[in-house]
Amino acid sequence: MKTSAWKVIVVEDTYDDQQVVSYMLRHHGIEVHIAHNGQQCLEMLNMFEPTCIVTDLDMPIRDGWQTLSAVRAEARTAHIPIIAITAYHATDVAESAIRAGFDGYFPKPLNPQTFVSRLQEIVQV
Repeated sequence: MKTSAWKVIVVEDTYDDQQVVSYMLRHHGIEVHIAHNGQQCLEMLNMFEPTCIVTDLDMPIRDGWQTLSAVRAEARTAHIPIIAITAYHATDVAESAIRAGFDGYFPKPLNPQTFVSRLQEIVQV
């Protein structure tokens, strides 16, 4: 599937990060939906099925970890790839994210030259 057919939910509470991630995705023709926290993301999943979810780990209301758990707990959404992004990069955080069930992990700032191509490898649709 070409990226122009993708629908991605970007779960990010910081406006600047929302804009940066959205720009990178839209540059490749990807339809972007912004959720300001994990709760909004879960509400969006009742309206459509995204190609993947890109979520910050540290947010108010429902963080990335809690969002992952909620998405994986539902049979109708458990298969959706979920990619973690965070400014608090450390090897142990990356390992914990993958062990927890995230399909990918990216430290901020994201690399605009490789972010979408690595997403394609992870999503493989």
